[in-house]
Amino acid sequence: MVEHGDTGRRVQEAVVRVVRWANRPDVRAALLGEAGRELSVNDVHLLRAVVANGPVRVSDLADWQGVDKSTISTQVRRLEERELVARRPDPVDRRAVLLSATARGRRLRRRMDDAAAALIDEHLSGWPADDRAAFAELFGRFARELSGGRDG
Repeated sequence: MVEHGDTGRRVQEAVVRVVRWANRPDVRAALLGEAGRELSVNDVHLLRAVVANGPVRVSDLADWQGVDKSTISTQVRRLEERELVARRPDPVDRRAVLLSATARGRRLRRRMDDAAAALIDEHLSGWPADDRAAFAELFGRFARELSGGRDG
């Protein structure tokens, strides 16, 4: 019999282990591949968000990251300097700015995603195909619920 909260605790403990693993420098380098080695964690998150949701307002990115607009502007500027994102006026509200990923930014994200997928596939390679498929479905569902359905 499962105690109330036991599932939550087991998932919480697993998430902590996964986050700790993913934040190790050697694993982070493998997850991002050569493509993402020069990007900060925030740079990677912002690039993912812009690729997945762009064009997007800077204020929306700030809301998603839980920071104020001045903080996000500094972070966005780094991506612009690397020519990974580009700004343009919002055609609906000329006072606002929209960010879009450049072709270079989309290629970089794809290379980082390919590196991460290869590493994860390697770790799941010993699992039966049905377990891998079920895990991908359930973990994806959990992640979508946590993010409120937003990509990136």
